[in-house]
Amino acid sequence: MSKNSIKTDWMFQHSMLLLFAFFVDVIRHSVLFTPIIGMVLFLLLLVKNFKEYTSLNPLIGYPNLVTSFRLGLLFVAPFLEHHFSLFILSLVVVCLDGLDGFLARKLNQITFFGGQLDMETDAFFCLLFSLIIYVQNPDLAWVLLAGSLRYIYKIVTVLVENKNSKTSQRKYTTYIAGFYFLSFVGFFYFENQMGKTILIIGNGLVIISFLLSFYEYYFLKKE
Repeated sequence: MSKNSIKTDWMFQHSMLLLFAFFVDVIRHSVLFTPIIGMVLFLLLLVKNFKEYTSLNPLIGYPNLVTSFRLGLLFVAPFLEHHFSLFILSLVVVCLDGLDGFLARKLNQITFFGGQLDMETDAFFCLLFSLIIYVQNPDLAWVLLAGSLRYIYKIVTVLVENKNSKTSQRKYTTYIAGFYFLSFVGFFYFENQMGKTILIIGNGLVIISFLLSFYEYYFLKKE
């Protein structure tokens, strides 16, 4: 499977379908269609790319095992109601996010598909937990924007492609993403104004980061 086939055959459709399910859940004020559609899409991805998914030894490769376990944990979240349970789950998911990358580098088991699976799991984590926070706290509807920006960015940049765009890897985006992930953990841990403040900062940083990405994609040309 080539990089381009992932982009055109799955990632764009994945984003469209997940955002549609997300929108329905927001309207219904529920956490139902997003996890269901997400599970179906990820299963289809793994089945379609089973050879690449299982290309590493032992089994499917330790990094992919960790990522798959982390992805599986996300589908437990909709069944949890108490903040402490969501705190524990989000903390484990965030910690495992660092572990799979460490193992991939340490064991020399880095693959393009593994990297894509990891990033899409991160995006789904943000989308799902934003929805959970909104359903439990309707006054925090602003979390929905940052949580869905990864998918909005993919859809917009595919529909309005800029072949002359200048893109670069900015180191600070890794730190922003890390803080954003931890802001979910902090929100469920503190359960007070401090938790909400941490969430506001995390959301704000992500929105700024994506605005810069949009600007870079559409207004900065290749030299």
